Amino acid sequence: MKGEKILLNGDLWVIVDVAPAPELADMVAVILEEEGFPVMVRGVDGLNDIFTHMGTTSLGTTYVLVPEADEQKALELIAETVTDYEGEDLDELLEQLALESQTEDELESN
Repeated sequence: MKGEKILLNGDLWVIVDVAPAPELADMVAVILEEEGFPVMVRGVDGLNDIFTHMGTTSLGTTYVLVPEADEQKALELIAETVTDYEGEDLDELLEQLALESQTEDELESN
């Protein structure tokens, strides 16, 4: 999936990260945005037709895209700064993010 080019609004964008949950994709997007990259974060729901034919099976899968011209520099930044979580570490991180999200929602509703 990484490196796939997608035509969006007449411009070519490249997938530079594939995350198993939107929160993880958002973390990568923030890192890229802080360095000045234009970024799009899209889930399968937002780009269903495009990604279904590419073999995406998980509805939690979320993609981080940058303009084609920024692909190499964005990939280098991700390689330098992002830790890939797997297995139990990933499960633990997702649980922690879910709890934080619930807490934020509860605070907002009060």
